[in-house]
Amino acid sequence: MSSTTAPVSLMTRLNQDWAGTHVAREHTFGELGTLTCGELLEQIRTTRGPAQDALLYPLITLARRGDRIAERVLVQVLIPAAQRMAHRVTSLDDLDRADRVGYAIGAAWESIRTYKLHLHARVHANLTMNMLGLLAPEKSANQRHIHDNTAPVSDEVLEVQAGEWEQPEAPAEVQLARLFTWALDTRVLDRDEIALLSRAALGEETHQQIADDLGLTVAAMRKRVDRIRGRLRDAARDQL
Repeated sequence: MSSTTAPVSLMTRLNQDWAGTHVAREHTFGELGTLTCGELLEQIRTTRGPAQDALLYPLITLARRGDRIAERVLVQVLIPAAQRMAHRVTSLDDLDRADRVGYAIGAAWESIRTYKLHLHARVHANLTMNMLGLLAPEKSANQRHIHDNTAPVSDEVLEVQAGEWEQPEAPAEVQLARLFTWALDTRVLDRDEIALLSRAALGEETHQQIADDLGLTVAAMRKRVDRIRGRLRDAARDQL
């Protein structure tokens, strides 16, 4: 008799590797001192703001210097965000579930390795925004130029043959990424505010989970999101 076994997904392999190899592994993480990978991950997940940045930024610098253990901790930090994004980014719709998550984890790795080291604050938000940009990138100037200037036949012929053509809208997450990038560039919103909107718009967390994470009531969290959306909406309307 013969049997087939479904391949183990990248996320499953990483989680098994973490539990079996890294959780109890002691390592000297530069200025953070010597502690187990599991202890460091727990500290990162239970802190916010400057306290979390004080843990994440040294890990980023260690990873960029070739410390693979520091890099591995950062990947484990980002796996939940990768899992959420994998189910929201429509550019991955042609892939099956396991491959979508694997692709998103790859974006997490790339985000770590290309992190801009002059950004000392809001490290987690920066990493996740970079992941989103990798998963839903804007077209390059050359791609836009080709798109705008390529016309194999005239519009009149196309309309006769196939009916009037309408410009398709970009996927929702691409539009959001562009809007968030514009909001950052124009300083309408900061990265913390954009990270909160991303969680509300792209994540799979409930309002209660987000509120608990922020130390707020659900009502207070919703008001904060509404205020941020209102500022963004007003600024975008003024720009238009």
